[in-house]
Amino acid sequence: MHARHCAYQIASKQIFDFTHYNYCFHSKMTNLVQPKRLAAFDFDNTVVFGNTDTVVRELVTPEVPPNVQELVKTEGWTRYMEEIFRLLHEKKITREKILERIRCIREVPGFVRLLKSLHQANFDLIIISDSNSEFIREWTQAHNISNIFTQIFTNPAQFLDNGLLTIKPYHHQTECKLSAENLCKGKILENFIATREVDDFIKYENVVYVGDGTNDICPVMRLSENDVGCARKGYGMKRILEKNKTKLTAKSKLIYWNNGFDLHEQLQEHFKYGDLPDQRFESPTCPV
Repeated sequence: MHARHCAYQIASKQIFDFTHYNYCFHSKMTNLVQPKRLAAFDFDNTVVFGNTDTVVRELVTPEVPPNVQELVKTEGWTRYMEEIFRLLHEKKITREKILERIRCIREVPGFVRLLKSLHQANFDLIIISDSNSEFIREWTQAHNISNIFTQIFTNPAQFLDNGLLTIKPYHHQTECKLSAENLCKGKILENFIATREVDDFIKYENVVYVGDGTNDICPVMRLSENDVGCARKGYGMKRILEKNKTKLTAKSKLIYWNNGFDLHEQLQEHFKYGDLPDQRFESPTCPV
């Protein structure tokens, strides 16, 4: 019998050596872990050229009442959008009219092709966004990319039978001061990575985070030296990171981008994956 073993016999009874059993189990699980790469994306002003909430808010005419506008300061953006959706319902703005607005938001140039190229290069793709589930589902389905995402994290929303769009916060947190109370993107990213390793035996050897706004700073600050943070030029995340270099120091490589084409070039140079797909992607038909 080998000196080291996971079980042994004493007086014809099977006795487990749990210390070595744990060693054997850990070794087996380590062998099962698959190394992969992860790319996480914000949605508004990152994937789509605009903000899904403000595009829909424009349907409120003539203007948003002051008492509703005040909710942004007193109760936060999600509560504010809840009232915006109620106003739209009162004004008989239909579900189809709202979703048409969402479908017709342009992509950030080259972004659909970028997402498809990363998917083809075996990156797992996720979205972490302060938009909502109805808007992201509608846009990604209309642009034929809903099936390339491993998971989407956002505020849950649904249309009721009477046509009212309802929305709830993704979660409630007060620990992270870089994030809104309803959505800490860094916490979501870390939890997703940990869950994938424990539940699915997938370990991400590289993580890419792509965003534009101030609420995208938190996940970039949690990246490691093996990872890449991507801040869009001309938006809040880049400005704040550059202004606060001593207080907000990222461990990861930082790259700055304008659109999906130049972001692809920089990521391709770093990771050495394939070229952008050659085919054109049809956009949904929208009113002129």
